[in-house]
Amino acid sequence: MANIVAVAGTSHSPVLAMEPQKMWSLRAEHDKDNKELYDTDGVIRPYGELAERAGDRYLAELEPDVWDRKFNQAQADIKRLAEDLVSLELDAVVVVGDDQDELFSHQNLPSIAVYHGEEMTTHHAIEMGLGPEIVEVQRLLGMDGASYPADAKLGRHIIESLVDQGFDVSASDSTAPDSGFGHAFAWVAGRLLKGHTVPSVPILLNTYFKPNQPTPARCYDLGVALRQAVECAPGDARVGVVASGGLSHFVVDAELDRTLLDAMSDHDATTLRGLPAHRMDSGTSEIRNWITAAGAGAHLVTKWVDYLPAYRTPAGTGIGLAFGLWA
Repeated sequence: MANIVAVAGTSHSPVLAMEPQKMWSLRAEHDKDNKELYDTDGVIRPYGELAERAGDRYLAELEPDVWDRKFNQAQADIKRLAEDLVSLELDAVVVVGDDQDELFSHQNLPSIAVYHGEEMTTHHAIEMGLGPEIVEVQRLLGMDGASYPADAKLGRHIIESLVDQGFDVSASDSTAPDSGFGHAFAWVAGRLLKGHTVPSVPILLNTYFKPNQPTPARCYDLGVALRQAVECAPGDARVGVVASGGLSHFVVDAELDRTLLDAMSDHDATTLRGLPAHRMDSGTSEIRNWITAAGAGAHLVTKWVDYLPAYRTPAGTGIGLAFGLWA
């Protein structure tokens, strides 16, 4: 019988790829022009209003030494997580991430899709009109057009099992020319596990875009079904599940982030299924990837979790960086 022997969670933000004085400062400037800053109540507010409401609450978080300390701690967490996953000698890794117009478009946007191709090719860096640093940082996140092995047999089995369990998932076995998997998946293959060949099965959730985002309850139940699918797969493969993305951004919602992580550590399914969907839009929506992983890892023990609320402006914008392992 195959088994899920580990669940991991990792942020994959651009702020992890370049030193704070360069990338954190640049992202802070982008925040001031962001027209979709969701506050901690799930309401879109202009940057100026958020800054006025925050007052001096976050000023101490913006000191260079605070940024450097959090950046260095995050790098240590990434290294630790990679070493832990490699030491588990995984036969396959299921990556739960979201697509942001890299593979799919709004012409056809599945809520849940499972990939069952023979290889996974990452998207090349995308010119977004935000400057050369953003193009370079995408490459550093793994978006360089490289190809990695995928576990087609396990992917197809997971699709068939999920359908049997009532999840009408979309299926994909290849990518179009000049396309590829986005940073959620590129990060795991090209940065976190760089230099280590572990075939993957990407699961793509539409966390980001209304109107068909899977609810938190649906995500948790998907994770439970994913575990059942793996455990009825032929053979005795050791499978890991990695949630890629999050936590809250582009306004940091530390209360929501900590509620998620505490519930994962306590295997509190009621809290995880009931997390407020209206507070999970834009970047914060990637919390849904972690909820799915939590459902798949309810039988595992919390090994370690680290949370770093990385504020970058007086308005409280930034990202809740998080890393953790359950095994």
